[in-house]
Amino acid sequence: MSDTGQSSSEVRSGDLPVAPEEPEEKGWWKRQREKRWFRWGVDIAVVLTVVFLASMWQSRHLLERSAELPPMILTDLTGETIDLADLEARRTVIYAWATWCGVCDLQKGAISSLHGGAGDDLEVISVVFDSGDRETVQRFADENGLDFPVYMGTPQLARALEVNSFPTIYIVDQESRIRHGLVGYKTGLGLRLRLLF
Repeated sequence: MSDTGQSSSEVRSGDLPVAPEEPEEKGWWKRQREKRWFRWGVDIAVVLTVVFLASMWQSRHLLERSAELPPMILTDLTGETIDLADLEARRTVIYAWATWCGVCDLQKGAISSLHGGAGDDLEVISVVFDSGDRETVQRFADENGLDFPVYMGTPQLARALEVNSFPTIYIVDQESRIRHGLVGYKTGLGLRLRLLF
């Protein structure tokens, strides 16, 4: 017997062996979230959904799909005019932008690529708004190496096209009917896919 009055055979409660806890069974979602590819896939899907919904929200005030494009006679930086009703391309991309617009600066690469591939089936028309006079816009076009035609926009034209933010892009068919109205940055691939429908 020990001095405490307990026999050595008595075991203190703190000395009892503890059975290992069984691991908590993880649900399907927790097991999948442990996989890197699954996490990335979910994250990418969420980002794409947010971007898609934001784009839809931004374009809610644009001209309706299948609406007829308002009559437009545009003047380029050299003073030459063009009537959009005279265009015969299967699709026409109308790109509304401004020199001070950072997103437009990113978008110009895709527009330039479309213009480079334009032919009888595709016409690319860029219309600059809120950017000063012809000389100012010409200087900007020269400094930035714009290789697509630039036409001067007016406040009346902006109202007719319901352009409230930049960049705004319309894709129009041969009958001058709007196929797509887009706001914000769009990839070259995204624009090319929209040209098909």
